[in-house]
Amino acid sequence: MTIEAKPRVRELSRYDFPDLRELLTHYSGGKPVPDGAEGEAILYEILAMPGTSLFGAECEGRIVSTAMLSILPNLTFGGRPLARIENVVTLPDFRARGFAAAVMQKAIDKAKSKNCADISLLSPKSLNAEGFYRKLGFKDDTIGLHLSIG
Repeated sequence: MTIEAKPRVRELSRYDFPDLRELLTHYSGGKPVPDGAEGEAILYEILAMPGTSLFGAECEGRIVSTAMLSILPNLTFGGRPLARIENVVTLPDFRARGFAAAVMQKAIDKAKSKNCADISLLSPKSLNAEGFYRKLGFKDDTIGLHLSIG
């Protein structure tokens, strides 16, 4: 296998559902990821949501890493929008090869192009990804708390 100098990253479409579902299954910690018509309907809803983008890095003809960016209208920061990144995941066999960094950079670049005041993300402590996010410029200068409601 050759390592690509710069992974190809693009916005995902409904046709990417099988690869996206496989990726999210690795991320979900054993919780089910909807399949078939139900999963496709949720993906259509995500793709239709204003300000939301799904990015994927391609390798060997499939999506091997993904991140979801949501840009939200906001009244603080002079009315500049806020951005949130979720569901960052890379297939195990493709980790440490720059794919996650590439999808993250694409999401960061889009947030910057939309004049976002801030980008936030949450990552489960169990993933031990703090160093990865710090290398991308993220800081732990805020309190991030999580309430599981289901």
